[in-house]
Amino acid sequence: MGDLSVVRLKAGIVQAAANGAFTVNVDGSSPPVSWPAGYIPTGGDAVRVLLVDGEAHVLGPVVTAGKRPLTGTVSGAASSGTVPVTTTAGVMRCRYVGTAPAIGALVRLDWQSTSPWIWPSAAATVPTPDPGTGTPPLPPPVQSTGTLTITATDSGSWQVGGTWGWAGNDVIQWRFGSNRENRGAWFYGNGAAQLAGATITGARIRLGARLRIGSYNAAQTLHLYRHTNPARPAGDVARVAGPHDINLAPNSEGGWVPIPTAWGQALIAGGGIAVTGSPYVGITGVDADPASGQLQLDWRR
Repeated sequence: MGDLSVVRLKAGIVQAAANGAFTVNVDGSSPPVSWPAGYIPTGGDAVRVLLVDGEAHVLGPVVTAGKRPLTGTVSGAASSGTVPVTTTAGVMRCRYVGTAPAIGALVRLDWQSTSPWIWPSAAATVPTPDPGTGTPPLPPPVQSTGTLTITATDSGSWQVGGTWGWAGNDVIQWRFGSNRENRGAWFYGNGAAQLAGATITGARIRLGARLRIGSYNAAQTLHLYRHTNPARPAGDVARVAGPHDINLAPNSEGGWVPIPTAWGQALIAGGGIAVTGSPYVGITGVDADPASGQLQLDWRR
């Protein structure tokens, strides 16, 4: 009998490479990958991956259970590369290609990603505006907008008077009892440099789940700071802005939280996000959760 292939079903996160290609992060590594026909990969997508002898075969995106309507009507102005679309399943934020569709336009929803893309519907009609009198107004200047997702390259906690790495990649603030104080951080290399020259209009960070340390059954405050280090330094990071306080729910599973827009603008030049101060709180790092510390920067040019 011949050798049997090793097959495993895993969760992965789509990551955008610097050359414009896409990879998939599976348990902290990026194996050779093949994509299913028709799927449009987007940085930050959660996907199902079949690992066969070390090669990743993406089965498709992980889509929250619910209706996936095929048509809708644009119901608001564009923002951060998306428009609100009213559908039979409610209002959805949808991505578009080129110029944003007009409010009231009938569109078709394309579910080839975790978030739908929209295209003009064959039944779409746009009423002809009343020409009125006088000189028509000049068209608004053309602007491009979008959202960049940046995945943390590393995370960890430095102990005051000690070293990095004692807690693996987990991000911890304060201390247990009389032990040394912990100061955690996420690092991104030069991941935001591709937005040089852009204006940041919004910024968010994805926190991993709370660690079972300290008073994890009670709400606690996480103190966020911006630092200037692209990677772990020998000692503490250089914090230059903050604190920006986030209230963590008991046993929080994590999720996206806003950070100051000015921080997003400054992160284009490098640096990352840190935590420090009391109380004793911890967040899972990039080893346990590859999406821990992900940044989303909304931009326009």
